[in-house]
Amino acid sequence: MIDKNGKLFGKVNLIDLLIVIVLVAVVGFLGYRFLIRDDTGVVNTQTVYISFTDEEVPNYVADELEVGVNVLDSTENNSMGTVTDFTLDEACSYEVNELGETVALHRPDCASVTITAEVNATLSDNGVIINGTRYAIGHSMVIYVGECKLYAQISGLEAA
Repeated sequence: MIDKNGKLFGKVNLIDLLIVIVLVAVVGFLGYRFLIRDDTGVVNTQTVYISFTDEEVPNYVADELEVGVNVLDSTENNSMGTVTDFTLDEACSYEVNELGETVALHRPDCASVTITAEVNATLSDNGVIINGTRYAIGHSMVIYVGECKLYAQISGLEAA
């Protein structure tokens, strides 16, 4: 099988064959690692509706929100889907006054915003996995919605 020149069947150098086998194994492992994104090793993406809430958005930002734009997680640079709907409500924040009482503050120059986006993701028992990053309800993040920057929390996850 191996001749005096170290060639397998007189055609392939044994060292070259080992290098090719190692390269194929490395490429296979990297492909598996970076293309299969969830913890189980099975890609089972589905359409998920993800809701983001920002309790206090300046009106000039809220006025620029629109359906159909992309939502981007600024930290992970992940697309969080496309806006399907958004609602505006009265902004309300809470503050402790000089008597130690918690009082509601209503700011007329701000709005509370809830944005719903549609994204392909893997829904799991511990939230949702988008492009290898796990997100869950309560996750605080900076998102870009079209040309708007919001400091939001994930407030809902629902399979389509």
